[in-house]
Amino acid sequence: MARRARRLGAGALGVLVLVLAPSAKAGNGPEPRTPIDWTGAPCMTIVDRSVSATVHLDYAIPMEDTELTADEVEDSRRHQFFGFCRALDPQTYLPRWITQADVERAREIGIAPQVVNASNVMETNTEWAGCWHRINADDERRPITYAAAAEGVDWDTTELAPGTYVIEGYTWEPPLNIWSSRAGVIKVVDDPDPAFSPPAVGISNTQDVIDQAETVTIEGCASAEEGSTVTAYWGLPAGEVTWQPFIENDPVLGESFAFEFDPPAEVAGESVMIRVDIADPSGRRYTHYMRELVYVLGDPYPEACEGNVFVDPDCDATGSSGGAETGDVGSTSSGVGVRSSTGSEPDAGQDGGNGGSGGCRVQQPRSSFGQGLLLLGLVAGLRRRR
Repeated sequence: MARRARRLGAGALGVLVLVLAPSAKAGNGPEPRTPIDWTGAPCMTIVDRSVSATVHLDYAIPMEDTELTADEVEDSRRHQFFGFCRALDPQTYLPRWITQADVERAREIGIAPQVVNASNVMETNTEWAGCWHRINADDERRPITYAAAAEGVDWDTTELAPGTYVIEGYTWEPPLNIWSSRAGVIKVVDDPDPAFSPPAVGISNTQDVIDQAETVTIEGCASAEEGSTVTAYWGLPAGEVTWQPFIENDPVLGESFAFEFDPPAEVAGESVMIRVDIADPSGRRYTHYMRELVYVLGDPYPEACEGNVFVDPDCDATGSSGGAETGDVGSTSSGVGVRSSTGSEPDAGQDGGNGGSGGCRVQQPRSSFGQGLLLLGLVAGLRRRR
């Protein structure tokens, strides 16, 4: 899978330089995109179809965005919503385009690349075949207005298989369309008794920044029959992830859980992915991922200010402790911005950058300006790449 860039905390956008990777020639190309704000989404939503098959989803927008430039498609700057049958790990891209027809429409006015890989179009991407479901149709993409957002969106789950789904919001504004992840899961059942449906689990945490000597509490929700267990793993987002368990076969007690992740010494100065698996006595399983990374800071008082350690204000530019703050914290990659207080970095190049699928993804703001600046340095210095 293509790997996706980490999102920044609120405030980081104020210091992030927004540069469009050279691709199409659209006037709106370097403009930031407006994400969907999923703040307040519950960790677990159960849709009991014996009562109603429709679930209402609330969302918000950071600002209205309706003023098109002359070289945009006529229905640009719209929002669409999708359900997926499995969770995404926090480094996975979704395709940037939904249909080949979308590509052709954008290409006709010169704002789509001449070559778009099949993996970068949802309807031809084999990895997600049969797993994605439109909540609203392509020709019913919603304007980015406060009035539209206030209505929320209804999802009719009648045709879905029972199971657990995650929700993604999509901002249609070619050539660089973006995704906005909704926290939590939607569990669709035909009987309220957990014994008659597969187990479900969700992680509530988003971004966390901790010192190497600290622990972080991983919190979440569960819906499963009695006797189910959870196993939690950590992994480094580099190449093929090796998942290391830190909680194994912990009994599920009630509808929520909380356990401590004590980062091992080898992840100091690294970013860590968190995964939780749930299994029931019948052998049915579900996997969910923390939507953001846990950033584990390195030694705050290093002998030399070099390598992937967080910049210490007591380190000077020569690498010794006790001087001015170093001026070299790495550099951010160029990419399209987001019309909100959070940033997202797309895959480089015209079509995913790596020849595969690619699509920007954003996370809703949750941190202060100071944390935004801190995370900007972390993303530049700590982010691991394939």
